[in-house]
Amino acid sequence: MQSDGGRSGFKTKSSALRWAKRTVSASGFTGKMVEKRTRDATFKRVEKSPLLKTIEKNARRPPGVAIVAAAPADKSSTIDDELVGGNDEPLETYEPTWTVENYMRLLRESLMKECKSHLNDSCRDAMAQSMTSTSALEKDAVAELVKRATNAIQAKKIFSIHGYYPIIAEELKKRGWVEKRNPNFKPLNYEYLFTTLTLTNSRSTCNVKSPPSLTSTTVESLIIENIENSYLWLIIKDISPNFIFTTNRYDINCNKINDVTIFSQLNNLSFCSKVELAGTVKAISKNVSIKFPRTYNISDTRTMDFFIKDYRFTALLGSLKNILMSKNSQKTMFSENGTIPYEMIDFIEQRCWEFVHAYQTEEESDMLWFTTILEDCWNKFMVWYYEIIEELSTIRVCNTFQINDIYERFDGLERKIKTFCPQFFIDGDTNLWIVKPSNRCSGIGITLERRLNNILKTIKEPNKLNKTYIIQKYIEKPLLIFNVKVDLRQYVLVTNTYPMQIWMYKEGYVRFCSKKFTVQDLCEEVHLSNVRVQSINRKYRVHGVPEECMWDFAQFKEYLKSIEKGDKWHTSIYPTICETISTILIKSFKQNIGKTFAFQLFGADFILTEHFEPWLIEINSNPGLNPTTSIIARIATMLLKDIIKVTVDFPLNSNAETGLFENIYSDTLVKHCNAEKNITKEYYYYQSPKKTKQLNKQSHKGIEQNKKKIAR
Repeated sequence: MQSDGGRSGFKTKSSALRWAKRTVSASGFTGKMVEKRTRDATFKRVEKSPLLKTIEKNARRPPGVAIVAAAPADKSSTIDDELVGGNDEPLETYEPTWTVENYMRLLRESLMKECKSHLNDSCRDAMAQSMTSTSALEKDAVAELVKRATNAIQAKKIFSIHGYYPIIAEELKKRGWVEKRNPNFKPLNYEYLFTTLTLTNSRSTCNVKSPPSLTSTTVESLIIENIENSYLWLIIKDISPNFIFTTNRYDINCNKINDVTIFSQLNNLSFCSKVELAGTVKAISKNVSIKFPRTYNISDTRTMDFFIKDYRFTALLGSLKNILMSKNSQKTMFSENGTIPYEMIDFIEQRCWEFVHAYQTEEESDMLWFTTILEDCWNKFMVWYYEIIEELSTIRVCNTFQINDIYERFDGLERKIKTFCPQFFIDGDTNLWIVKPSNRCSGIGITLERRLNNILKTIKEPNKLNKTYIIQKYIEKPLLIFNVKVDLRQYVLVTNTYPMQIWMYKEGYVRFCSKKFTVQDLCEEVHLSNVRVQSINRKYRVHGVPEECMWDFAQFKEYLKSIEKGDKWHTSIYPTICETISTILIKSFKQNIGKTFAFQLFGADFILTEHFEPWLIEINSNPGLNPTTSIIARIATMLLKDIIKVTVDFPLNSNAETGLFENIYSDTLVKHCNAEKNITKEYYYYQSPKKTKQLNKQSHKGIEQNKKKIAR
């Protein structure tokens, strides 16, 4: 809020400014305040290069953040020089490029101003006084605040925010809303933040829940706003808010929220934990095809058995692929002195034909790997498999005729199996699996393993946190940019659940790993693109990878055009993302009884394959918006503003602007969804408990009959 003589609560505007300057000096902060014209001159725009113009064509960027040219500032006329210790050099002139440094400077300055406005002793005394009396305010100012609060109460425009989301507050105030904010509870630990900002230049010190407002607000205006908010609290503290924004539903007693309050949390979220998402997709995939890697919640013995059988069969197919790849490569799979017997070829062929026969006839009793009869044979096969993958051992074959015969038989076998295995391509050939703690985020506790004994050791080791794990098939054929793995973060907003409306955000970001991709190196910097992981390793990133290991969607689309794949985004990637998310949401949500209006933001992570197919990895409820990179900060700022457009403006006017949000599903609208689904079995080994029980009760005689039938 800018200071204004008619509304500030002081006799004149000049007296208000004099009072605020005295309060700043009283806390030890000296120097004159930055004028708006100084900030505009310092961070003025410059002519962009053609490439940057193209990249920014469809992206909205706040002035002075992404592309700026910094002009030297006069030290005698600004307090900015004291924001981070008082010894900073004047801003240098930057080339028109992605200026992360300038953004971080603006971010630190904005946070420092907030700290000063809250930590000033005189300011705190004035706020305390305003909560008990009106002596700090003039009668006209008090009357103005009372009128503003009364109008907001009558118009049902009282809002409350739990957490640090200044953009939300700023947008609602522009629309005439009044914030209900208890002055005794601060959204940030300003003492700690001020200390860290003063003592270090590390960007980790700016790790707040969401971006601050980067406007040219002065410390004086922030102080005045704090005092006014303290007085407004006295008026509306007993009024129930009409809009509540939080990213943690446990901060709010939902039972005390009335039915007409707009609330930023939904019920019945059965897909936001790793375990629940796996179960949801497994249930849906019986009827529709979902691009989601096979995932197992190994909390019970039966599911563990299914995983082990899947693991073995994936190794079997990996052996098949390795043998066929050696036909047209320099890799040697056969030799007269090979250490692996020809018996491995027979085993692979028999088990694969059993699989094909079982899917063609739906005679699950033919799937011998569901039984324990061949346990010793499988164990022997896995030893051979590890020798091929890890030690590059060869299979003992005597002549070229045998080798060509193997290639011919296996080639036809592979074509058959592909028709029954929708995840055949992403499985790769090294049988790599990813083990994730079900209750952790940001890549914490994730490991990659290809040996079964290592996987079992990880999930069974004793721990004090009572971790539960899921095991997911790793996508071994991801899209590589600059020879590193990338993934996508897509934002989606759900408003209401009955009738449901799904809004897809047209902007997001692409996360880069920092190290060259290979399935042989299982280090996290090679395979995990999480911001937490790559913020540590990006100093040593591969050549070509952006400074923050991140692109926005506009930059990614430009890259697709540069490799002549520009149509992939609109024809394949984005529609598939929309279809995947909407299918899961529609099937998962139930009626949100008792609520007139509620909404929630979700963040979905996708991996792209070499063929530009997006595969869902996980869906996060209340995704983090903390400005750890300049790209996240810019997108999060736009996103929060557009959330208000969708949740506040659109319900009142269906023609209202919704920013970058696209409504892809409602009771009268369906976009990017195919009417016909290709129904296939996503899980190789899914069986109903009844059929599994029947299978386990097979007699030895029946199994022998199956063996004879296969032999024939």
